[in-house]
Amino acid sequence: MLRLYTTLKRIQKPNVRFLRNNNHSAVYPRLLRDFPKTQCSVLSNGLTVATEERQCNNVCIGFYIDAGSRHENESENGITHFFEHIAFKGTTNTSKTDLESEIGKTGAKFQCFTTRDTSVYYAECLSSEAKCVADILFDCIFNNSFSDTEIEIQKNTVRDEMLMHDRFSVNILHDYLHSSAFQGTQLGQTVMGPSSNLHNLKSSVISDYITKLFIPERIVFAAVGNIKHDLMMNLGQQYCIATECPKCVSLGSLRYTGSQIVYRDDSMDVGHIAIAVEGPSFGDKDKIVMELAALVLGGWDKSQPSGTTHGVHLACVASAGGLCKSYKTFQYYYQDVGLWGVEYISSRDEVDDMLLAVQNEWMRLCYLITDDELIRAKNEMKSKIIMNYQSTVYTCHDIGYNILRNGHYSDLHEIISIIDKITANDLKNVCGKYIYDRCPVVAGIGSTENLLSYSRIRSYMYWLRV
Repeated sequence: MLRLYTTLKRIQKPNVRFLRNNNHSAVYPRLLRDFPKTQCSVLSNGLTVATEERQCNNVCIGFYIDAGSRHENESENGITHFFEHIAFKGTTNTSKTDLESEIGKTGAKFQCFTTRDTSVYYAECLSSEAKCVADILFDCIFNNSFSDTEIEIQKNTVRDEMLMHDRFSVNILHDYLHSSAFQGTQLGQTVMGPSSNLHNLKSSVISDYITKLFIPERIVFAAVGNIKHDLMMNLGQQYCIATECPKCVSLGSLRYTGSQIVYRDDSMDVGHIAIAVEGPSFGDKDKIVMELAALVLGGWDKSQPSGTTHGVHLACVASAGGLCKSYKTFQYYYQDVGLWGVEYISSRDEVDDMLLAVQNEWMRLCYLITDDELIRAKNEMKSKIIMNYQSTVYTCHDIGYNILRNGHYSDLHEIISIIDKITANDLKNVCGKYIYDRCPVVAGIGSTENLLSYSRIRSYMYWLRV
């Protein structure tokens, strides 16, 4: 009877415990430390192998190569991107038809892309097919047939891709931004290159370029998923032969120029504007602080709530004042330089007011930001990192890029700890270094009649100090 009474009493007055009321400050770091560790080895042939083994059924394998449009001279511009289109069209060992059959049997998803400083070839597959997929990737990249017939076919494909690329103002805007910020340098070149280079491409030219840049010393062979590091090392040793005398590849001169480039087209109802400053490089310790600053600025478009109660200050100003239809931040990080800025779409009457609002928010980052304002940005940043970490593809890219550029990869626990330690004063100091009284680069497309002249834009890059 007493036992029944005790049970009924507990039902009437349950011992309610909420997770949010418990102190997990000691458990949280321990859980992060228990995440899988990244193993990294440099083989005798010069190839770098990086692996993160996970208890799952899939694996992402990729080659991360230090080659892009920045490594091309003026006559070569576009070769690295073009090689994407012939990479899986046949090898010296396998015909195109047989290769397509082998790829289909694995059930893997093969992908590749090229940026201004990196080429990536990767595949996501079941762990049981990992070795076969790695063999296919290697064969396609390093034993390519460079078929003249296939090259001519792909020229038409790339030409159509160029035309499609130019239909979207955002693509042209960022090409303009780079060509103006890094004018007269190889970093200012587009990834696809000019159409004149496309029609002059020959198999011998492509082969010579790939032989020069796609060498073990410039490659990271990475994998994330259910795969052993020893297997990856054996494959890497088997695939690549050490280069006796690696050829020196010039990155070209590095020169950032504060400038403005505008393509006015009054047939468009809106103006698409981007403003940026010279930012930190990929390996700079200030990179993570500037990424946090970008999250403080946030982003907004008309599909989201608006008004003076919005949690992000710039979104509040832009939406309540009707200054833009959308805005977002962007960052480019290269080996020795970066671009950090904001792009937005506004009506022709508001392109100037929105630009001033962005610059005013930049000055707030340099002077008025508080630790309370960083709470949301920090939580958002950590949430994105942890959610992205669940993807083998994202983690593989993150490992490949970091080891290729920094020579090491920071564990998740270390990254979260760095974010937690950033204070408002740290952010003010770093933003003051890259933003305050610096020459911006501005690009605009569309209804840009009311866009301010560069001299006026430059004058709003500082506040008078009293």
